[in-house]
Amino acid sequence: MVVVHAKATGNVQQVMFRQTIIRAMTKRGINGGATNLKTPARDTVEMTLDGDAATIQTFLDALRTTQPLNSWGARVDALVVLSTGRAVRDHQVTTTNVDDRSWNPNVEFYI
Repeated sequence: MVVVHAKATGNVQQVMFRQTIIRAMTKRGINGGATNLKTPARDTVEMTLDGDAATIQTFLDALRTTQPLNSWGARVDALVVLSTGRAVRDHQVTTTNVDDRSWNPNVEFYI
């Protein structure tokens, strides 16, 4: 088991990106969290993933494809693994609280 911190840049805010990746993590047995970073371009999300190293690597590789991740056009243009980051529980959206939020139901997940 490993903990990986990463930062995704691209079309990742206001497009259901956090919900998309958190549900994808849950599907793969990864514990994780995601937080929108306050950048002028609103184009960055920080994430923490906790789980099997190979599963996490496969997941990160899937994010790097630059293909749309959902029907709202969420897309990662660049993904950087960070040396440190916040704990899963300190993120805005996590695999344990994702269902506590009121999400728009009109989104299809591709990942």
